[in-house]
Amino acid sequence: MFYKFIKYLFFFIFFLETTASSIENKIILKIDNKIITNIDVLIEANYLKTLNPNLQDLDKDKILEISKNSLIREKIKKKEILKNITKIEIEQNIVNQFIENMFSKIGLYSKLDFKSYLEENRLSLNYVEEKIKLEIMWNRLIYSKYKSKLKINSEEIKDQLLKNKETGSKQYFLQEILFDIKENEKFNIKYDKLIENISSQGFEKTALLYSISNTSKNNGNIGWVKANSLNKNILNKIEKIKIGEITKPITIPGGFLILKVLDTKFQKENIDIEKEMEKIIKAKTNHQLNQYSLIFYNKIKKDIKINEL
Repeated sequence: MFYKFIKYLFFFIFFLETTASSIENKIILKIDNKIITNIDVLIEANYLKTLNPNLQDLDKDKILEISKNSLIREKIKKKEILKNITKIEIEQNIVNQFIENMFSKIGLYSKLDFKSYLEENRLSLNYVEEKIKLEIMWNRLIYSKYKSKLKINSEEIKDQLLKNKETGSKQYFLQEILFDIKENEKFNIKYDKLIENISSQGFEKTALLYSISNTSKNNGNIGWVKANSLNKNILNKIEKIKIGEITKPITIPGGFLILKVLDTKFQKENIDIEKEMEKIIKAKTNHQLNQYSLIFYNKIKKDIKINEL
């Protein structure tokens, strides 16, 4: 036990590149009656870097800032979730699906390999699962609040799929940066800062630093998206740019969206219309729910006191 403690302590000393006295556990934030300590931020930084090695390229202060903001979001979401329940519980088979998606993204092939990888990085599988459960519960909360506001035109989707079955369909590999404007910020200044950072640091690092979307932890990657899964306004914007270019800011509920097209492809395939409809409806539903999630989060955040100590 003592040996494990020494290894744990040594890790944080190495991370900070300073003396053991500097990792004294101190409260740095209060979110209503909940606290965040400097050790909490270090553990979160380790978690984020373990699941996204690209964070290693950022300087220490930026990593810690990202980690602090990540914990703030978690605390606020958890507070809202626990208003109506006493404990966050999710079916293990659902958690396992998220775990599989996580380890496949970093090139691992089994849950056992993932567990070993986490332990090598001073993390436990249980720690990761608790984070997954929190995010699933938040998504369920958003769905219960906004499901009646979802707008999906099934007939329009089906008509487009039947057309694509004959002519083929275009797909885009997309990255995104979603940003908002605080009360003390000006749009032009914020946007110019983002563009400057994209130019000097690259789109991926800028997404890590400034995007408020969940995709920020994955370098802003959305992945391959079929044209008929996209909002018409968004599709209109990306159709006008070339591979490697970015869109002008697109106004969406809760913020502003910048998209980058990494690649495109055109496919003609013998698709199952019903199954493809399910996929597109799911994609459009998730897109709308993500927007409502951001709106609701910003709404409840306004009523929460966040004090830096």
